[in-house]
Amino acid sequence: MEMSKVICEEVVNGESVIRSYTTAAGTAAAFVKVRPGAGNPFWCWPSVPSGTIIGCDFTNAPIATSSTATNQGLIDAIVATPESVLVYAP
Repeated sequence: MEMSKVICEEVVNGESVIRSYTTAAGTAAAFVKVRPGAGNPFWCWPSVPSGTIIGCDFTNAPIATSSTATNQGLIDAIVATPESVLVYAP
């Protein structure tokens, strides 16, 4: 197993922000139960291109659940690439 990058949107001080978290190997499915939390969209990949992420298209993103097993299935089914949904600062 390898570390994962979880990308999600959170509200910080009343402002929506894109967060990129690096999870320990094998923990991404449990992590998304907490961040972003059940009912919220997320993306997860082994890595993302370097740079400052300033936006993300969550249109077809999986929705986190309270089940680690279901979340793992959702992560395994992701076919979008980081380059197709992440927006980077110029």
